[in-house]
Amino acid sequence: MGCVRNLCLILVCAATLALAAPPPAPSMDLRFDRLASALTLLGDTDRKIVDEAAQLIREGEHAGALARLSTLTHSNPENSSLRILMAYAQLQLGNLTGALDEAKKAHEAPNGNSYRCYFLAKIAFLTGDNITCRRELNHAKNAGDMPEEVRQLQNDVKKAKAKG
Repeated sequence: MGCVRNLCLILVCAATLALAAPPPAPSMDLRFDRLASALTLLGDTDRKIVDEAAQLIREGEHAGALARLSTLTHSNPENSSLRILMAYAQLQLGNLTGALDEAKKAHEAPNGNSYRCYFLAKIAFLTGDNITCRRELNHAKNAGDMPEEVRQLQNDVKKAKAKG
């Protein structure tokens, strides 16, 4: 009888953990090469921390990366690349709202390139903000320096619209 009770307890715990586990993060590649220009605005010490955070992201240690990046964004709130890295780490941790907020801050920053428009478009798509997605996708398309990425996101938007 105790064996059956223990088995039931294990099954209930496993089911509870399965329900409590965060959903898998939406798929999105991060283009580190597109972040380089704004990162050159940082000092050597800050760039070293960014390098550590980038390595943690590559290793899937998004919480550690987010902790390091949080400190940097407080001292460099206008750096678009830091904001994109923060948004990406939050996205990978399942925080879509935080990712969208950071992507918007990256977009508003006075530095960076068209990647911040594409990045915001992609995050907006993942969060269901179709108006922002279409607007920023047009900006990225007009820049013309990411044609494959823009085309893929346009196709994703069309597929989602056909399903909805």
